[in-house]
Amino acid sequence: MKGYKRADGRIGIRNHVAVIYTVECAHHVSDTIARSVPGVEVLGYAGCYSDPYAFRMLVELGKHPNVAGVIIVRIGCESTDVDLLTSLIAESGKRVEMINIQETGGSIASISLGKKYALEMIESAETTELQEIGLDDLIIGVECGGSDATSGLSANPATGWAVDRLVEHGARVIFSELPELLGCNDYLLDRAANETVKTRLQDGLVRAQGLGILLKTFAVSVGNEAGGLTTIEEKSLGALCKAGTKPIVDILKPGQHPEKAGLYLLDKVGLLDTNQLTIYEENDSDGLVTLLASGAHILLFTTGRGNVIGSVIAPVIKICGNPITARRMSDNMDINAGGIIEGIHSVDQVGQQLFDLIGAVAAGQQTKAEILGHKEYSIPDKPGRACDLFG
Repeated sequence: MKGYKRADGRIGIRNHVAVIYTVECAHHVSDTIARSVPGVEVLGYAGCYSDPYAFRMLVELGKHPNVAGVIIVRIGCESTDVDLLTSLIAESGKRVEMINIQETGGSIASISLGKKYALEMIESAETTELQEIGLDDLIIGVECGGSDATSGLSANPATGWAVDRLVEHGARVIFSELPELLGCNDYLLDRAANETVKTRLQDGLVRAQGLGILLKTFAVSVGNEAGGLTTIEEKSLGALCKAGTKPIVDILKPGQHPEKAGLYLLDKVGLLDTNQLTIYEENDSDGLVTLLASGAHILLFTTGRGNVIGSVIAPVIKICGNPITARRMSDNMDINAGGIIEGIHSVDQVGQQLFDLIGAVAAGQQTKAEILGHKEYSIPDKPGRACDLFG
């Protein structure tokens, strides 16, 4: 398979142009630019006031290796430091243009200028140098959502099997969701590659437990319960299965990238010594964005209840563990792991199917979400030291 070589040395498997809006007032203009030019994707942050977490997400999404060029659209009076955002993304070596709607002359002029930039960037992207790549060039993110009683028996173990094979081939794999791993602390700690990792992992679990107590909520939803999950421990043990069996080589914070082959845990839980607490994760799209910000080229998403989610910039492969859901929502599911429940397929067989599909998607094959045009994403406000996620 081949990838796109970027100026900063990173390799992309997609060749998008990104339009990034810096406030909700610039959203419509950005959407219109993106709809007008094939190959352009839109993302951004709605808040008028500066938010360090959102700023970091925008920087990393703009610098992502699946992005060939960036157009930043601002209204002109938002608090976000748009000049700094532009310069930080430009450090990646890709072309970055900024449109100030107020200075450009309003919506029509800004859309016209944005289309011009987008067409130029798409034309340039088509000349990007391609080079042979392997699984050891890839970063893979792993997430689950809409879990049910089948998830821990089918989709998650099959994904874990594929994760083990990816690590053996030199890939970097990231899983997260610490609040959804409460109850299996000992299993996690036993997999720490060294004492430093174990200490940082223990600290994250303590914060995740504390956050749940303070917010009076844990990671079991009404949909999970309706799907047959009974306790956080049951959900946690099932969720852990998707991380395979390899040692956890390091703990990442949002926006940090894995530097060597192995399995990583992404710690997204903020500090608790403040009254400015926040919801840990607004939705599954928020979770996918943090994996993208750590450089994930492909996102693996397991579900039992069924989720149609896609994402910006990187393809999402959906693995469904419930055979009834997988058949009913076959237009959205890439892998039907329900055969494990029905006794038709083994975990290894479904895991191999997923492993093969990852290689095909890295080589250019579109996922169901890409074909259908699903581009869900979310960058929420995370103010205060409770969300000082960067360590």
